[in-house]
Amino acid sequence: MLEVLPASQANVVCFRAVGTLTEADYTEVFVPTMIDVIASFPKFRVYADLSRLLDWDEASRWETGAILNNNLPRFERAAVVGGPSWAGLALMLRESLPPGAYEFFTDGNQTKALSWLKG
Repeated sequence: MLEVLPASQANVVCFRAVGTLTEADYTEVFVPTMIDVIASFPKFRVYADLSRLLDWDEASRWETGAILNNNLPRFERAAVVGGPSWAGLALMLRESLPPGAYEFFTDGNQTKALSWLKG
């Protein structure tokens, strides 16, 4: 399941993954949320808390990261907080984002990650 967190504000969108991410999470939560942010602001930032992620559907469109790739000139930075099952999705994000535009944090550093993202 993918949740949009209350910490989202203006051009900063914050997500938390819980359990297994599916194609529906991508099409029904991630894409519409990103479309709203991209339509409303010239630049955007993304926070992803993957500390409760158990798995993700690698056959889904999560693997392509298309909405991020298609909007790279408008992307500012991403903060990713990870747990034990985050490596595959973190690798996809790293390959989708410009070098140096992201920072990875270990579980327990959610506040630090948000501060870095918004700073």
